Amino acid sequence: MVQAAKVFLLPPLAPEDIAKRVRGFSKLKRENLAGREIEIGSSILDLYSEDEKLIGTFEENFLLSLKYKDEVLRAPLTVRTPFIFVRGEGVTHLIVAARKNRANRIAGQLSSIISDEKGFIQEAWIPSEEFRKLYEGRMGTVKVIFFSDVRIPNVRKLSLYGEELASTSLYQEYLKLGRVWYVVFEPEDGLVIGLTRNCAVTFFSRVSLEEAVAFMEREILPRVTE
Repeated sequence: MVQAAKVFLLPPLAPEDIAKRVRGFSKLKRENLAGREIEIGSSILDLYSEDEKLIGTFEENFLLSLKYKDEVLRAPLTVRTPFIFVRGEGVTHLIVAARKNRANRIAGQLSSIISDEKGFIQEAWIPSEEFRKLYEGRMGTVKVIFFSDVRIPNVRKLSLYGEELASTSLYQEYLKLGRVWYVVFEPEDGLVIGLTRNCAVTFFSRVSLEEAVAFMEREILPRVTE
């Protein structure tokens, strides 16, 4: 099940062209842990194309130091993160199925693998007006709204909570003072998400990877600024 994802942008590339650049990527080194040789680093696995998309898994292997009482123990950890390149018109989108920090790290590594150009893969953004269109049609389902870029001295953010916040005059007043940055709402029956303007999505409902990608292709990718 997918809990979070983030969308990024890169210049238009066909799935097969991206596949040629990332297939077989492996940056691993061997270390000895208690007499056992383990691999530390990252690699790309399970790469395949489907319906104008390139789907794969980014594997990261870490060596953690854990404290148990007065003893420091070292333990290996593997984290696998799905990623999907989606071909669009005049742009390619990258979806990384992870929370913000890990998604940013993996997008940065994929950017370096694909191109020597700095910032080849960039954050995706939704313009304020398009962002509001996502939830204003279902204001009765909105649970939380955060506003940024607030034009009040010494106030950086404003927030509204509650089932009926859409009917309050505060919402319209806050729109005059700042821009919506984050919202929790129900875009479709049975699906509750949190979404930021830089396309970090948190799924509060249980969804599969396929369901999450289908939702983002349908509702988020078309609204992203190229």
